[in-house]
Amino acid sequence: MQLLESRIETQFVDYCGQLGIKCPKLKLASESSWPDRTLLYRGQVMFLELKKPGEKPTPLQQYTLDNLTADGFYARWSSDLEQMKRIVLDWRRHVDENIRP
Repeated sequence: MQLLESRIETQFVDYCGQLGIKCPKLKLASESSWPDRTLLYRGQVMFLELKKPGEKPTPLQQYTLDNLTADGFYARWSSDLEQMKRIVLDWRRHVDENIRP
């Protein structure tokens, strides 16, 4: 049975909360291509576009992710919950190793 995007998102947000990562959903009126989730941890920001299995970002979503990355932000997308968890763990490890207490 394939998970719905909303169910994946709920599980992902719960997982982030367990890691101490805030994960709000920001809706920008003029930006329909903005990533689904903005992750906040120890003063750092990551953007993640969540897709249901088998889907990819639209060209406009990919353009936005590419621009965020070019501006120095950590911006990714995934259509697999386990991969999303690995992305977040890698990012959190990077933040922990590079941000002083």
